[in-house]
Amino acid sequence: MLNVGYARHDGDWNFQDVSSPFSRLYYVTQGSAEVLFSEGNVKLRPHHMYMIPAFKLHTNSCDSKFEHYYIHIYEASSTGTGIMENFDFPIELDATPVDLELFKSICEHNTSMVLKNVDPRIYDNKHSLIECVRLNRGRPLSDRMESTGIILQLMSSFMRHARPKYAISDKRIQLALEYISQNIMEPISLENLSKESCLSRDHFIKLFKQELGCTPGQFIIDQKLKKARLMLAAENISIKEIAYSLGYDDYSYFIRLFRKHTSMTPHHYRNSFNK
Repeated sequence: MLNVGYARHDGDWNFQDVSSPFSRLYYVTQGSAEVLFSEGNVKLRPHHMYMIPAFKLHTNSCDSKFEHYYIHIYEASSTGTGIMENFDFPIELDATPVDLELFKSICEHNTSMVLKNVDPRIYDNKHSLIECVRLNRGRPLSDRMESTGIILQLMSSFMRHARPKYAISDKRIQLALEYISQNIMEPISLENLSKESCLSRDHFIKLFKQELGCTPGQFIIDQKLKKARLMLAAENISIKEIAYSLGYDDYSYFIRLFRKHTSMTPHHYRNSFNK
């Protein structure tokens, strides 16, 4: 948990091109607003919950009164992939009175974690994230356990309607995906993957492409670069350390790979995010 609080707006919740390394949970109490995504707009209405996943590009739009609870959730990137990365969640859900009480409770017990400025251009950067993580880890264990329990309760409602990002029919390819997820911070070879799947190398590559529409090598690169983006945005370690931690011994190759897939170098990505 990074931030929690209750926000009151009057036509001033208008922020363009927001893309954060953490997920957002909202409970709307009064008024309305819109969140604009590339695939369409979602109207935020009272007595509904909303979730915006990490790195989901969106724009906030509001021209009248709008009040809501908010919770910012960051999944640490030090090991493997997180729950949020493996599922597609609904954006909007009908809320219950219990959901409202959970939002009220987590906000009432964490007043020190309220955003001092609601503008993402102010709080949505590496230094603010690191400070929020530090403050959260410094809280008593009992408080952190209570907050985690509430967040898991709220997230369980979204999980009921979530779908795996990859619909795999072959259990052998599912085993390979689990191996990639658990070892994303290590070098991953096709030999190890095919061995885990109990398939020959060529048969594994063919079957993998049939299931996911890309080669195992392309999928591994995509997953590693997602992790690299998160680490560049939220962790205070050098780019070279990030490359090594993801299993890239050749630092120059990592930079070329990152630039090829994101159209910018890791250094420029980090600097553009911190602006």
